[in-house]
Amino acid sequence: MEFYQYFTAALAVAFFIFVILLIRRDSILMGAAFRWLILAISILVLGVFPQVADIVARWVGIAYSPILPVILACLLLMLKALIADIERAKTQVKMDRIAQKLAMVEMELEQLKQNKRTEP
Repeated sequence: MEFYQYFTAALAVAFFIFVILLIRRDSILMGAAFRWLILAISILVLGVFPQVADIVARWVGIAYSPILPVILACLLLMLKALIADIERAKTQVKMDRIAQKLAMVEMELEQLKQNKRTEP
């Protein structure tokens, strides 16, 4: 094995351990952790067996095989951005609904206070 293969494998293992530590500290959600673990395993496989990229590139029809991981990385980043936008939108809708419910509860509380003042 070449030096870069050892280096890439060490980086992938370190990244894998880092993700496991984040999971143990509850700093990352399980769904996101699963995606990061898959990414670490993919880096490990491509680092140790770079010929896999050549085989997949030929199968897909890409003439310059080193561009395949770059294309996949770009696609993964776009997918991550899309997922983050979807989660942000869901959170915003939940916050809007909570604000509306809070306003309704405050209005009811104010009405109860007024009704209590007017009662003998």
